[in-house]
Amino acid sequence: MPTVIWEANVRGSSFRYLIKEGFRNIYQNRAISIAAIGVLMACLLLVGISMLFTINVNNMVGYFESQNEIMVFLSDDVVGDELTDIDSEIRSISNVASVTFISREDGLKSWMEELGDDGTLLEWLIEDNPLQNAYRLVVKDLSKMQETIELVGYIDGIDTISASNEVAQAVTGLKQAVSVGGLAVIALLVAVSLSIVSNTIKLTVFNRRKEISIMKYVGATDAFIRLPFLSEGMLLGFISATLAFFMLWGGYIAFGHWVSRSTFYWASLVVGQLVAFKTVALKLYLYFLAAGVGIGALGSVFFVGKYIKV
Repeated sequence: MPTVIWEANVRGSSFRYLIKEGFRNIYQNRAISIAAIGVLMACLLLVGISMLFTINVNNMVGYFESQNEIMVFLSDDVVGDELTDIDSEIRSISNVASVTFISREDGLKSWMEELGDDGTLLEWLIEDNPLQNAYRLVVKDLSKMQETIELVGYIDGIDTISASNEVAQAVTGLKQAVSVGGLAVIALLVAVSLSIVSNTIKLTVFNRRKEISIMKYVGATDAFIRLPFLSEGMLLGFISATLAFFMLWGGYIAFGHWVSRSTFYWASLVVGQLVAFKTVALKLYLYFLAAGVGIGALGSVFFVGKYIKV
């Protein structure tokens, strides 16, 4: 037991030493550290903005996707058990998310309500209702809209089917374009960010090459030289990721307020479909931390290794 406690104390002291060295190095090289933080923070902000844009566009496309429906009108001679069979067959189609039956009476009532005061003009239709019993279907996957329409059409007792397949194809195409385009832009930004940040870290290590050489000549091990740089790089990444995250959060809220005050019609649509930042905050912060700390650590260790070989 005493050995375990001693080892724990040693590990704790070593960890505190590395953190302390990391902060000390950042302070002593504060000019270049601020530059590294600024560059990494700017890169993370660009990637974060792209991610939020993609998430929100996909959310808006998903909203329009949920509004796309299929109206199914039944033949007038469908009654009793036939109606029950049709109901079961429609609900058994795997791509149907929800089914709403609209009787001819409910259809006429809804039509009159939509007309408001003019709806009284249709009262004469109550005794001889010309409307048909119908189903309103919401599909799960718009890309399978045509396939779903065909399956519904095979059911006996169906008179007509009304669906906007062109809109479904347009929404599906837009969704795919946003997904592919968003991933491409994020990948490009990540590549550019890695290039800029690695060069910044390279410059940081280059400015301290003499310090590394002296440590090497006095007998310091490679690990002893690398660890403080590793700690420094991770701290720079942590600070950059945290600052970038809160700046992105504040900017997103400010953007929401700015759009909500706009008098344009599109603004109300955008505000209504904006994803709440809190719902994606944890995931974004973890991405930022992984990217910031990872780039800082790997960049420091990689470029320090070059000057250790003396």
